[in-house]
Amino acid sequence: MQNIIKENKKNIIIIIILLTLVICLTIFINLKNSQNTVLINSYVSKLEKKNLKLDNSPCDLDNVLKYNNIPYFNLKNDIYDKLNEEILTEFLLRTCYQGGFVDYEASLNNNILSVALNISYDTDDDLAYLEYKTYNVNIKNNTIMNNNEILNLYNLNTTQVENKVLSKLTEYYEYEKKMNYISNMSFNEYLKILKYTNITTNNMNLYIDDKNDLYIFKDYTLSEGMSIDEDYPYITIKFKLN
Repeated sequence: MQNIIKENKKNIIIIIILLTLVICLTIFINLKNSQNTVLINSYVSKLEKKNLKLDNSPCDLDNVLKYNNIPYFNLKNDIYDKLNEEILTEFLLRTCYQGGFVDYEASLNNNILSVALNISYDTDDDLAYLEYKTYNVNIKNNTIMNNNEILNLYNLNTTQVENKVLSKLTEYYEYEKKMNYISNMSFNEYLKILKYTNITTNNMNLYIDDKNDLYIFKDYTLSEGMSIDEDYPYITIKFKLN
């Protein structure tokens, strides 16, 4: 009986130790994430009216800023001023003149600040359009990194990126055929329906997330079957590359 009690005590102590470790680890992770968020916000945060110097703006700025998350680089430097000006131009075009919406995500890894803009707006034919723009900034030397520099960090080239994206789109193609959403057509014909364009170094929108994984945002137009189907949850425009 005493042995049973002793054994139970040992098990209880082990359980308490494990629970303590789990709690400490959870606190550490949450603290680290919180600190990382604060650090990122010191570099880039949501655009506010005080950041703007606009006279006679065609927009209701209060309303636009309320419903849009537009990134603003907080550092004072010619590089960041240029980025803010470019983003502001896009923001005015999409939200003021095309009734669009802007959102963004940002992460910081190994001195690389990645910012991805998600821009949606209506076209002349009343179709919703999504557009993506990414920026990768080396905050150590305040330079904008080009796509080749980012790919080299992950030992990737343009052909490999293209193949990874096409591999995913092949899954969509096979699924649509299986569901009889598309007629008997080749994969290349299917890509034409999606209005898919080949990936080049110049048109890549690369983004490094908070886990240091590399993604590419790739625009294409889903065919009608894929757009309305709820049984295929993996439709994406954000393709993981590593």
